[in-house]
Amino acid sequence: MMRSAEPRSLAWAILLLLTIAAPLSAQDGKPTDEKPIPVEMTKPLIEREPYDLMTVASSKDGKPLRINPINAAAYRAGSSDRNGQVTVELADMPGRKFQIAWRSVTLYQPFPQLLVEEARKNLAAKDFDLTFRYLQRLNAEYPKYPGVERLLEDLLVQNALERFQAGALDEALGMLEEAKRKFPQKSGIDKSIESVGLRLVQKEIDDQQWQSARKLIERFEKVYGDTFSDSISEWRADLARRSQQELNRAKQQIAKEDYRAALEAINLALAIDPAIPSGKEQLAELVRRYPQVRIATLAAGDAMPPHETLTWSGRRNKRLMYRDLTEIVGYGPEGGEYASPFGSVIRPVDRFELSIVLRDRLTPVTGFDLSRQFQDPASQKDEILAGLTPLIEKMTVREIRQLDLRLRLPHVRPEALLGFVPRKGDVSQFPIPPNGPYRELKVKEDGQSFVPDKNSSLAANRSPSEIQLLPFETTTDAMLALAAGEVHMVDRLDPATAARLSVETPEDLVVDHYRAPTLHVLVPNLNNPYLKNRDFRRGLLYGINRQEILHSRLLGGKELDGCRLVSAPIPSGVSPDDPVSYGYDLSIAPRNYEPQMSIALQKLAEIKLREEAEAKNEALLPVAKLVIGHPNSEVSRQTCLAIVQYFKRLGLDCELKTVSAEATDPAAVGVDLLYVEVQVAEPLVDVPRMFDRYIPNVHQTQYFQLALRQLGLSRNWQDVRERFWSLHRLAHDDLLIIPLFQLQDHFVYRRSLGGVGYQPMTLFQQVERWDLAPAWDVAQN
Repeated sequence: MMRSAEPRSLAWAILLLLTIAAPLSAQDGKPTDEKPIPVEMTKPLIEREPYDLMTVASSKDGKPLRINPINAAAYRAGSSDRNGQVTVELADMPGRKFQIAWRSVTLYQPFPQLLVEEARKNLAAKDFDLTFRYLQRLNAEYPKYPGVERLLEDLLVQNALERFQAGALDEALGMLEEAKRKFPQKSGIDKSIESVGLRLVQKEIDDQQWQSARKLIERFEKVYGDTFSDSISEWRADLARRSQQELNRAKQQIAKEDYRAALEAINLALAIDPAIPSGKEQLAELVRRYPQVRIATLAAGDAMPPHETLTWSGRRNKRLMYRDLTEIVGYGPEGGEYASPFGSVIRPVDRFELSIVLRDRLTPVTGFDLSRQFQDPASQKDEILAGLTPLIEKMTVREIRQLDLRLRLPHVRPEALLGFVPRKGDVSQFPIPPNGPYRELKVKEDGQSFVPDKNSSLAANRSPSEIQLLPFETTTDAMLALAAGEVHMVDRLDPATAARLSVETPEDLVVDHYRAPTLHVLVPNLNNPYLKNRDFRRGLLYGINRQEILHSRLLGGKELDGCRLVSAPIPSGVSPDDPVSYGYDLSIAPRNYEPQMSIALQKLAEIKLREEAEAKNEALLPVAKLVIGHPNSEVSRQTCLAIVQYFKRLGLDCELKTVSAEATDPAAVGVDLLYVEVQVAEPLVDVPRMFDRYIPNVHQTQYFQLALRQLGLSRNWQDVRERFWSLHRLAHDDLLIIPLFQLQDHFVYRRSLGGVGYQPMTLFQQVERWDLAPAWDVAQN
């Protein structure tokens, strides 16, 4: 223990030793360098280690001493009852302790007081976030210090006022209610809450956020009762008046037989006031007259896709616009199973002959029409017919409605070759005119609407009167709309939600998956010299951690059957014995994530390209910014954002661009890599079509083209498998299309919607059988 000294003399000694800012004069009259500021003191107060400030009366410049905190409980709590002497330790001189008489101290500022004062300054400057940080530290370290509660009170009130003035009424209300909960005796809080509450409810009504307005009204009635009684009565009367106006408008539209407008009005009436008299009864009757099915879509795609589309969204919408002579409806032991909406297809055992039998009531097309369609040179523009007609050796029309075909070679699944639109008369019109049960309805609101095509012989009497595809950014938003009764179905769930709902399905919902898997691939712009180089493409694939994207980002760490990496753009099915996986070679493993290999391959590609450029006396331009084009779908956005991050780690600058889901040429849409979601229903015909559609022949090697041709000439399923495996190896090595992964897409719908079918190939496979149950649907509204 240090020997005591007279307080005044000791104070002078301390001041002489530790005065930091005061300049001293040297004996030669030249000023000495100022002592450097301690590093700790350069930090904001909230980040510093605790210290106290003590000002001694005998100080010449009046500057306080920075001392380690006095640990007496009374001092920490802010007590002013101080007598005798106190032992202090200078913060900048650890271990040096002195005793000072309290009567010599003119000002003592404990560290919590410094925090409170600094917080007050930030509060006056309206820096509420920083003030809140100071409060957090005060509550954690000095919760009972005087002024902390008052500081919180002032922060809540002033921040609420600022948010109110900024128009953030919900935030202002939350802060005021927190202030009332913590400080119930504070005057004026109730009045402020009422004022903000009135403005907030009125804003929700003006913004037509009816559900939110109703919930606020119910909450205010429950919590504040009499305080809001007059306002609550006015609000409810206003909502009832608005709802009745919409109900009257619905009746007027029904009288005009404009059922679509009537349904919109009556849905709005019930959204404003679900308790309006006779509202649900009128809705039920209107749903019977005009069953409108609303679908939340996470991949809108093109409303009118081309007939030859292979994309997931394209094949979904195509079923509304087109009906093919044969359509795949499922899988059997050997490939796809097919049905014809126009009649039937008879296939003898020898597989050389094929008979197409048409029915009068299903189509005006005759066997003569089909014969002319096969023979007309204009039909060669049809990708599907162009692959079929060279195989036909002989055609015979029998009894007008029957066409017999004899093929040059037997085909293992000839029905797969008949997926074209049967046409009567002029067959030279392209794009192919729609013949399906629905047509697009141009609407002002967002989304796509389809109504029955009265001119189509395939329109069903009981099908929905309107189908709406309403776009949503995320599955979460779409599921909220489903729960609120705004939509009947979500057409495509993100894999993580699908995995969760498959295990825990609510009673009022049905969760199912599409039978055909979806391949997610990147189509390179082969006009780009770097992407034309196979080593560079392989380097890109090695640089993408596909397993992390699929398992962590898309599946959320869960497992979902059918979702896996693939080594080539060929479906691997849900299991090894899945019929759709007959073309996938399980012995070829997907490439792993190897960033070092990626960089090495990029360097190797650059060396080869430089040598080629020097041989042509040309300069090799460096790799420009890679532009990745993707459709406007949830899964593609998530995946492409992750790919950009991985490419940037490799030193490749990237940017994203939203393009049409039906884009087939990366160069035409101004991108270097085109993200495509391909649905391969029948690999035997769809995989060759995919390469022909996305990769021009000039970029396919002779071996690759030969493998595609040989696949189409397979005589039996053993040939199909062996030739597919050869094609698989070439596709894996050449990477003309860069495979990412395969997904088994799921969808969910309310039980009020019947006839959807079990595991359909596409969403609208049985749309003519869909049936909306009015009573159940209205009850859930």
